[in-house]
Amino acid sequence: MNLYTLSEKQTFCQRVVAAASIRPDQVAMMVIEPHCKETITFGSMLAQVRSIAYRLSQEKIAVGDRVALIGENHPNWAIAYLGIIYRGAVVTPLDPAATTQALAAFLKGSEAKLAFISPTSLDKFRAACEQIGRSIPAVALRHLAKANGLASFEDWAETPTPKEFNEAPPPAKAEDLAVLIYTSGTTGVPKAVPLTHGNIYAESDKVQEVMRISDREVILSLLPLFHAYSQIVNLWLATIVGARVVYLTELDSAQIEHGLREAGATALVGVPRLWYLFHKKIFDAVHMRPAPVRVLFRVMLAVNGGLRDWFGLNAGRFFFRPIHQSFGGKLRLAVSGGANFDEDVAKAFYRLGFTILQGYGLTETSGAATVTRFEDNKIGSVGTPLNGVEVRIDEPDGAGIGEVLIRGPVVMSGYYQNPEANSEAFTAEGFFRSGDLGRFDKQGHLYIVGRKKDVIKLPSGKNVFPEDVEAYYEHSPFVSEVCVLGIKDEASQFKRAEKLCAVVVPNFEHLKAQHVANAREWVVWELENLGRELPEYQRVHDFVLRAEPLPRTSTRKIRRFELQNQLEALRAREGNGGESKAFVLSEADRALMDSPAGRGTVAAVKQHVRDIELIHPQMNFEIDLGLDSLARAECVASVEQSLGIELKPEEVSTAQTVGELVQLANAKISGGPLPVEPAAFHWRDVLAGTPEELPEVEQLLRRKAGMVLFAQVLLWFIHFGASLLFRMEVKGKEVLAQLEPPYLICPNHQSYIDPLLVCSVYPRSVLRNVFHVGASMYFGNAAMAQLARLINVVPIDPDVQLLHAMRAGAAGLRAGKILNIYPEGQRSFDGQLQEFKKGAAILATELNIPIVPVALDGAYRIWPRKSWRVRLAKVKISFGEPVDTRKIAADEADEEVVYERVTAVLKQRIQQMLDEMRREE
Repeated sequence: MNLYTLSEKQTFCQRVVAAASIRPDQVAMMVIEPHCKETITFGSMLAQVRSIAYRLSQEKIAVGDRVALIGENHPNWAIAYLGIIYRGAVVTPLDPAATTQALAAFLKGSEAKLAFISPTSLDKFRAACEQIGRSIPAVALRHLAKANGLASFEDWAETPTPKEFNEAPPPAKAEDLAVLIYTSGTTGVPKAVPLTHGNIYAESDKVQEVMRISDREVILSLLPLFHAYSQIVNLWLATIVGARVVYLTELDSAQIEHGLREAGATALVGVPRLWYLFHKKIFDAVHMRPAPVRVLFRVMLAVNGGLRDWFGLNAGRFFFRPIHQSFGGKLRLAVSGGANFDEDVAKAFYRLGFTILQGYGLTETSGAATVTRFEDNKIGSVGTPLNGVEVRIDEPDGAGIGEVLIRGPVVMSGYYQNPEANSEAFTAEGFFRSGDLGRFDKQGHLYIVGRKKDVIKLPSGKNVFPEDVEAYYEHSPFVSEVCVLGIKDEASQFKRAEKLCAVVVPNFEHLKAQHVANAREWVVWELENLGRELPEYQRVHDFVLRAEPLPRTSTRKIRRFELQNQLEALRAREGNGGESKAFVLSEADRALMDSPAGRGTVAAVKQHVRDIELIHPQMNFEIDLGLDSLARAECVASVEQSLGIELKPEEVSTAQTVGELVQLANAKISGGPLPVEPAAFHWRDVLAGTPEELPEVEQLLRRKAGMVLFAQVLLWFIHFGASLLFRMEVKGKEVLAQLEPPYLICPNHQSYIDPLLVCSVYPRSVLRNVFHVGASMYFGNAAMAQLARLINVVPIDPDVQLLHAMRAGAAGLRAGKILNIYPEGQRSFDGQLQEFKKGAAILATELNIPIVPVALDGAYRIWPRKSWRVRLAKVKISFGEPVDTRKIAADEADEEVVYERVTAVLKQRIQQMLDEMRREE
């Protein structure tokens, strides 16, 4: 049915009646459950809507009275909604996931006289009523017996209605309130937004001009219906044009795919995060395919993008048929709104053959104020204003950016009973202040750059829009969620200066799949690398990792104010020596932690985190307990020794939490006698291996003289070239001639070329004996494997096989070799020293050997991190006096204290040499 065949004098409810009356036998709503489905025709829907409206009138619910609606998406929810506004009452949809306190505030503020409620919210609803001191009659939406004291939706929906009631037009007028919607409260203060029947009519009318929905449309309803954005297509438009709406009882990815196929969905309205999940699943699957398939996929993406750009032809359904079939094969209309949409993701869907329209608006504008068009779908923009809607930019800056102002029939008249908010919400000309910052391009497309209140102002005068930075960092597969906040910069000379801080939720599943054990180091490394591509003022240098999902509204917007408060509270507790968050043990948790592996793990962890009283199974080793990779490896070794078991490194790398390690260890226990008290961990026990037990080390000891000579010649040429191209200066290497192996050489780490530069200046006596323990990921191909043999690298994955790497280093040293090790463990971006790991200190202390500190400067300019471009720059290398670990350990019995002291002295020596070299320039 064409929407415009209806009379312009009809109200929204009259349009619903007209659409249902024309097609009484056509399916209006469908519910898909895992093993069955149920349908409701338009005739049945209209009869139930009228029955609900009639019962409301019988229960003395008058025109304008508020009726709360609390529940999950379901046909009964939609029918109750329509029945309430058919009666002329005001429907107040509330979030079923709201807290009891929030629910009480909404019920009290709206003065609700009755409620429709789902069973899952019943206890919370009753507690909210107790808080406000008022009992509110309620109707159970579904699956709830009358014994609970509630009326049944089925009874209400089957109430016979008099003929005169059915024939009378719905009583509400255009100016009457229809819906009272509470904003999602990203600022912490939800407001009540009243929308009239006229607002709904206008929004439906203007959006339909763009969407062109027909009565053959099949719409999959995924977003919560208590938000205006979801109601536009899934409820308002669907019921007045005669389209079918499909609901799912479960919203996991498998059920969504099943629903898309089973329903034959032609339309899907989502928020960006939903589309990001689809995008990730598609491209993760492609990444797992063989290289030729991946290349072909990229070629087809480029080809279809070109066909669409240049000729207006879309071959996506042909090129990417399996992907389109996963969406049901019939998807015509895809919409994204509610937040900024990542341009790269939008372009990827475009090249795949999907057209995703972008919408922008707020609850206060009935959901949408601007929309992109099928014929003008400018990626990155949120389109042009709907017909009859005015959008302006208030006080634009030099880049044309200012606050977005909106006026028109879709805009509310003012917040409900909130004159203070209304005085700030509208201009003198009647434009609504959106609070969003945006700009128009020359063609009139609107671009949203962020929320005005979220803009982070830096001391440099630069403005940072956090959503842009978040979208960029979320490109990393190791990251699940990111929120960028402005926090007080304690180091700044300005009192209110802020700096950027990113709260990051790692993608633990991807980390496990990649066998990454040290999540914190890996994720921060990844984000620092990504940050190099951003302008300096947008780079984040302060990262806070957390295991829990970020707090979000029901439309998936980050609750920034709540996260900011959590971050401030976390840092205050940490500053006072308290635990970062509270954990409560369930009975199942107690049983797990009281198992042999549980007791052993708790004892091992408490050797490192003595200030935490309760060790909980859900605690993440790095994020909650603050253990670095070495400390984590110590815990694992202690558990193995205590229980007499051996855990495979690749299994251990997937154990991110205490509980996962306990379960892994319990599965390995054979049932024999176990020690009463867990064994204490000592590195000297771990490092007791011999070269014969480590084939990699034994191989380097049998190194042929010809290979040594070839390496020396090659390194001589490297030294010659470095001296010529990089003007390499070397100072203090005579200290090496004064030492007898074994000992350690510890340079700072700036670039991939560090090992070649440092090794090229070693005297022959050192070159014959020096070896490295290197990350195996860099020596996988034939060329790199040959290089490893030339410079004597033992390739071991230090992340998964950290204990093995330490044993290999110790075995080589015991055999009279010299170990070249980089205490930082990773390359520096800017030449500044990073945190030193204690591995070198452990080896030197336990084997009673010296450490030669080496300061290297300039290599980061030659071959920086996150770059394949080699530049010309001056390099300096300085060898310092050996660090005597025996003197440092002489007056201290605590091993951990000794390791920390040696590490601190080593870092201090290298920093002093760097400072001296830089002063000489």
